[in-house]
Amino acid sequence: MVRPDVASHKIARAAARLEQAEALVNRPLEQFLADPQACDLASFYLLLAIQEVIDLAAHWVADAGWSPPEEAGSTFDLMADRGAIERDLAQRLRAAVGLRNRIVHGYADLDHARIHAEFREGVEALRKFLGLAAARAGL
Repeated sequence: MVRPDVASHKIARAAARLEQAEALVNRPLEQFLADPQACDLASFYLLLAIQEVIDLAAHWVADAGWSPPEEAGSTFDLMADRGAIERDLAQRLRAAVGLRNRIVHGYADLDHARIHAEFREGVEALRKFLGLAAARAGL
């Protein structure tokens, strides 16, 4: 079982960061891209939200007694293999881990226009996982 106190804290933090990112990304593309600080801040908020989701998934895996995977993206594959989440959701969350990695490591391929375009779908996956974790923790 996912501990309610841990889940509640991580879910609240992730949700708050997603809302902060959303407030910046919801601007028209041209306006968003014209503000480098908004682009960077939105990316940072996404990074923090994604990290909370990764941490929550790792907690779920540990509480279930499953062997931890070697890397963060595989956590979601393991959860899908065990039937805890759908395979499609695992793939979308794995993609979020890839975005987190690009932000953290400052890779040149960080494309703010792409973040803007894919934001809704990506955030939907993160929020779906948060909802599943909340249900699992009895929140």
